[in-house]
Formats: sequence, structure tokens, C-alpha cells
Amino acid sequence: MGGSERRKREEVVRVMIAGGGTGGHISPGIAIADALERSAPGIEVFFMGRRGSIEERLVGRTGRGFVSVPSMGLRRSADIRNVAMPFVVLAGFVRALGVLASRRPAVAVGTGGFVSMPPVLAARALRIPVVLQEQNSYPGLATRVLSRSAASVHTSFEETAVHLPRAREVALSGNPVRSEFEATDRAESRRRLGLDPEGTVVLFVGGSRGARRINEAVASGAARMARMGIELVVQTGADDVAGVRAAVAEAGVKAIVEPFFDDMATAYAASDLVVSRSGATAIAEIEIVGRPSVLVPYPHATEGHQMKNARAVEQAGAAVVVPDHELNGERLADEISELLKDVARLALMAERARALARPDAAERVAEAVLALARRGSATEAPGGGSDAGGSAGDGGGEAAADGRDAQ
Repeated sequence: MGGSERRKREEVVRVMIAGGGTGGHISPGIAIADALERSAPGIEVFFMGRRGSIEERLVGRTGRGFVSVPSMGLRRSADIRNVAMPFVVLAGFVRALGVLASRRPAVAVGTGGFVSMPPVLAARALRIPVVLQEQNSYPGLATRVLSRSAASVHTSFEETAVHLPRAREVALSGNPVRSEFEATDRAESRRRLGLDPEGTVVLFVGGSRGARRINEAVASGAARMARMGIELVVQTGADDVAGVRAAVAEAGVKAIVEPFFDDMATAYAASDLVVSRSGATAIAEIEIVGRPSVLVPYPHATEGHQMKNARAVEQAGAAVVVPDHELNGERLADEISELLKDVARLALMAERARALARPDAAERVAEAVLALARRGSATEAPGGGSDAGGSAGDGGGEAAADGRDAQ
């Protein structure tokens, strides 16, 4: 390699993004990458996460680089597998350290989940400045630990700052949503999915791993929904897909049932009403596309943050909240029936959902990342890395549900 080509490679601004375990952690990272590339053409963004994971699959769809590192979350129940966690995190840290030392990104971005811990800790050990993005009102363990040495933490809720007392800077930026959610067309989305262009479509989303309570309610309420003449689009997660498909087929309701939709933007755009868990990323996506919703908070979310998320949307007039323990087929069918009968209310809920959206969230985080990158390039020592301070922080991993959401 010639000297000029080597210098050109060294001058490329690189950003590493780490996060995952669920779609709610990796989707904001992809949105931030999109915003970075719009703002700074020529920037090189690559991701780090687990092999064979949802983050690898979703990043792969974008054509961006992905580097796998070992990682493991702490299970909330007493589980002998927790004994292995420190060793897995250490292996991930060592692997990430080698990759980052070689690629030398100007900034590392963490979007939460236990997956983000080894790469972000390695970045801090190499004195690479860190920006964190937290989706939920109550921050996860990864964000709480890593915030102590991050340059800034970008939140979706104002109250999140209270839980990050040692963070240097907390900025309320909103939850980044991929630009494709804003560019979707209802008629085209229905054509892609093979849905009636003039029919009524209800979308059911249980998160990337599915929600058993919602799946069971769809299955038991399918006969009543068939009598309503509506079409269903259902994301079940891997475990329940066969059972839900059998139930809707027996009921005679037209439905698309898949374990996971890689193209969630199309599924949202095709819908008239959304029934969903109330993770922060799901809510941000619902708000961006402007859809009325029935929210069923996951009852075991840390500090009850899903219920807090859902109640805030309900108080704004954009959603109806049904607690998890109250949901069954009859209640689900009742809520859907009542809402679909009131066209004016649905329109108002959609309008209020759009009013809650923060479409510039990804751009705000990208601006902070680029400012750090420029500052680092201006102060970089000859032949060295960024002079940003800070220590590697404490170890640990994002607490992961003992099993999937659906249990």
C-alpha cells in the first residue's frame, strides 16, 4: 500500500455503534448511522454485536460492516449460567479491544443492552470518546454503568436524567427512528403485503421476541375479529407463530402471521390501528407513523418503565392502555371494536401520536457524535488516538429477562 493511500485510510472518520439483544436497542443505532451518513458523507460506520443475533441480521440488511463479539446478559432469576457471565464479558472486551485498536474509530456509540458493554468498555480503555443513547424512561444497567465515563447520554424521557446522577451530560434528544418509517406510503405498503387497499388492518407487535399474552389474546379472539371483517398483521416471535397461524386459519380471519418483520415500517404504514407492547422504540415508531394504539405494557420491565411509557402516551390522548393481566381475547376484541367504530376518535388519536413524535432525534445524536469526532481530530496527537479522558468504568452487563418477553 502506498503512502498516500495509507494516509487516506487514516483520514477516514470512523464511528463504532454497539447495542442489541432486542430490536429496541439496535433500531436506534441504525437510525443514528443513517443520520451520520446524511450529515457527513464519507463517514465509515460499523457495528459490533453478537454472532447470529437480531442486531447482525438487521445491520446486515443495511449493508454496513458488522463485527461479532462475545456477550451475555445477567439472567434475573437464580440461574447457574450467570456464573459464566463475567468470563464471557471479559472475552468480549478482549475481542473488542483488538478490533477497536486496529480500526481506531473517532467515537463509540452505545445504544444499550448487554451487547453494548464489552465494545463500549473497550472504547473507554482506548480513550475513545463515548456517546450513549437510552430509549427508556428508566435506564438499563448498561447505560447506568457506562454513563459514568461517557461524554454525553441522550435520552428519550426527561425523567431519565434523575437516574444518571454521575453522567457528565444528559441531553433530551428523543428516541431515534429510522428514516424509512417517515417515507412509507399506506397504499404501497398494503400492496407489498397483499392486503385489501380499502380494508381495515390491525397490526399486533409483541417486540422482537414476541409477547405470549398478546399472541394468546389474538388466538382466542380471532373468531370475533373475523366477524368484524378486519385483516390482521401479527408479529409473534419464534415460539408462538405456529399456534397463532392455526388459530386465525380456523377462525377464518385473513391474517399475515410472522415471527418477525425485518421491514416494520411497511407493517406500521399498512395498519389502521396498532396493538403493541410499550417499549420506548415501539412507541417512537408508532408516533412517527402517526397510528392510534392499544398498548399492553410488559409487566416485568425494569422499574415498570413500560407502564410509565404507555401511560404518558395515553394521557396525551394517543393510546388506550390495557394492563397485561387484564388482556384476553374478549377484552382485545372489545377494545378493537370500540375504537374502530369511532372514526373521529381514531383520527384524533393518530394526530396526537404524530404530535408526540421527535423526528429529529437521530440528527441530534449524530450532531453530538460528529462534534466529538471533529474535536478529537483537531486535538489528536501525531500518530496517536483521541486525547479524550475517562476510565473504562465498572464492568457488568445489561440485565436480561429470564427467557423471552412472552413467558
